[in-house]
Amino acid sequence: MKLQSIVILFSLISIAYSAVPTLKADAADKVSWKFKDRPKQDVSKILLEWEPFAMVEDKSSIASDEWSVLIQSGDGEYTPVTTNSRPRGGKYKYTIDIVPCQDHHLKFVLKGSDGEVVFELPEVIPASSSDLIASSGFNLEMPANIQIEQNEDSVALSWDASLCATSYLVVFMGPDGKEIENEVTENTATITEFEACSQYDVYVTAVIDESYSDEAYDTISTHPSASAAEKLDPKVSPSINSVKAQWDAYGKLSCVNAYAVKVCKDGVCGEAATVELDNTLPVLEFTSTGELDQCSDYTMSVKPIYEGKDLAEKVVPFRTLSPPVQDVNIKLMPVNAVAGDEQMITVSWSAVQCASAYEIFQHVSAPDGDWETIGTSEATELSIKGVPCTEYRYGVKVSIDGVQSDIVEAEAAVMTPIDNSVPYVASNLISEPSTDSIELSWDHAKCITSYRIKICKDGSAEEECPGETIEIEDPSTHNLTRTIENLSPCSGYSMQIFATTDTDELAAETTTFETSAPAPTAPENLSVGLNAETNKIDISFEPVACATGYKVYHHIGDSEEEVLDETTDLSISFDSPEPCVQFSYGVSAIVNGEEGPKTDLIGDKVPPKNGEGPKLIIDDKFNSTVIFILETPDFNQKCEIEEYHMKYRNLGHMDEQERTVAASDLLEGKIVLDDFPGAADNGMFIEGRIKYLGFESWSPFVSTKNPIPEIVVEDGNSILVPIVIGVLVAVVVLVIVIFFIVKRKRSQDKYDAEIGDGSESKKLKDNPEV
Repeated sequence: MKLQSIVILFSLISIAYSAVPTLKADAADKVSWKFKDRPKQDVSKILLEWEPFAMVEDKSSIASDEWSVLIQSGDGEYTPVTTNSRPRGGKYKYTIDIVPCQDHHLKFVLKGSDGEVVFELPEVIPASSSDLIASSGFNLEMPANIQIEQNEDSVALSWDASLCATSYLVVFMGPDGKEIENEVTENTATITEFEACSQYDVYVTAVIDESYSDEAYDTISTHPSASAAEKLDPKVSPSINSVKAQWDAYGKLSCVNAYAVKVCKDGVCGEAATVELDNTLPVLEFTSTGELDQCSDYTMSVKPIYEGKDLAEKVVPFRTLSPPVQDVNIKLMPVNAVAGDEQMITVSWSAVQCASAYEIFQHVSAPDGDWETIGTSEATELSIKGVPCTEYRYGVKVSIDGVQSDIVEAEAAVMTPIDNSVPYVASNLISEPSTDSIELSWDHAKCITSYRIKICKDGSAEEECPGETIEIEDPSTHNLTRTIENLSPCSGYSMQIFATTDTDELAAETTTFETSAPAPTAPENLSVGLNAETNKIDISFEPVACATGYKVYHHIGDSEEEVLDETTDLSISFDSPEPCVQFSYGVSAIVNGEEGPKTDLIGDKVPPKNGEGPKLIIDDKFNSTVIFILETPDFNQKCEIEEYHMKYRNLGHMDEQERTVAASDLLEGKIVLDDFPGAADNGMFIEGRIKYLGFESWSPFVSTKNPIPEIVVEDGNSILVPIVIGVLVAVVVLVIVIFFIVKRKRSQDKYDAEIGDGSESKKLKDNPEV
């Protein structure tokens, strides 16, 4: 690139000459540089081009073989450019390797016959960004000189920094292939997550953006813990007089290079042998040198050897093998079984050389009897408690070097005696009570001829105890099973099983049990009714077996069904809902904390109260019309009216009339009697009653005398209606003049009628108590 002319900085170095070459003012313009850009941009190389002869005033003052180019990287020293130049038409071109992440400076030294001049290019070749460096293919140097410092709980790594690296990838790889990977920005790292006594491969790679250097490699073996030997799992293979052991030394304890191995018997140990680690073999192997005793118990200890630490040893027990034994069954004989006190039977046999264990078998003398193991022993006898009056046979097997012999039977069977001094206890008694029965099973004793079962309910009399007698007809019977039925659920019982021998019935031990509760059911005979005297809802039902309580549900009117109460009583009362409200109730039982099914909801509708009649209110009366209201009493506000029944008369005008009106025929809730001559007179008398929907009974009558009716005036006095009509007619007369003469007579009649109505209205005002 061409540089603009700037102030030239240079220095002249005199080397004993009287004159030196002189630089031109535009010497800087004769130097250009750029990053290598073919086949792609490479910021690790620059292309330099300069014109040395054009930089001086007198080109003959410099010699072509006496100039040089110097370059400075960062804060380092200037070093000569050693690459060969390519001259073209007075221009000299160089391809120069640089460190792309550092600034660079250039110097040019021109020598003549009388001296030299040094020109320092003012422009700095700037450092490139990390992504540009990575994309240009710059090869980072591999981190060098890895240093490893190991502490008790950490490993510190350091290395020489790689030029232009922005970070380092550190990989810690263990013997099992597990990797610990960290990326750091400095040339140090600390590893704390590692296994003790393991060999790790350490890899360090310099990174810039997505570009990586070659991996630097080293290894480290971490220190062992005091109990490192626990990781070992030696495989011990004993023979008759020696032992061989193998273990994975490198995989388990790669930091240990040697082991001290010794063999001990009864606390006495031989001389320890040193076994060196051989990484060419998959496992480390030890073989004993001295002769060991046959069929004897030994231990082998493997102690890791590590400089500066005393590590615990791994101890493995083993047993040397036995020589081949002939006629093992004969060597076990004789096998004897002897019955002693308290039904104890002692089985004994002859010892066999090198036997590791004896297994003892028992055979009950019964049709379905079979040999069953009853225990093992390293001694030559075993004691076991038997069932009274039971005949047994016994046998023994011997194990030598893991091989078991055939069973060797005792010469004679043995019968256990029965102890008459203590209550008889049925052998291996199994009792399984249910809700109304109990199933019993026990082993039969051969010397017993019969059994008597007695079961008593807690608190019952002796004569109320059910039971059963069992006669033994088959002497070979081994087990008895009986079911006692007709028991009460969830009840406590005591039980005795009496045994009879040839002479006496033995006393029996008493055991207890409790029958279980059945699944809860819905209570039966649910009764729900309204008590007219108490005005309460009375509920009653039958008890449910084993129930600990009951839940009462109710459904009132339009509300949701819900739990009303929890009780233990079989009858309960609740306040009645309001009259004409539908009610229903149901009950469920709780057994063992579990709620059972609920009964169907049973209920009715509360009847209306008829203690007093409705309230009669006169709304209006005029001419032969009466408008009034029969209001429902406050206590029957939930009740819907089906129809009204009225009786009415006017003394001196009409006889008593009677009418029934459906509630649906009312006009805005008001009753209108329009066939009532003299309705506005004082002689008017009305009485009425109501019938509620869904009920057949009528309320008591209420009349205008009792109580005295109340007149309600709405929107002005209704008596003025005829006057208003007259005024309207007068207005119409004035508007329609053309009809005045034709309608005069009719208007006169109407006017007379209004005068008459007005006199009656006056009478009503003078006599309001009608």
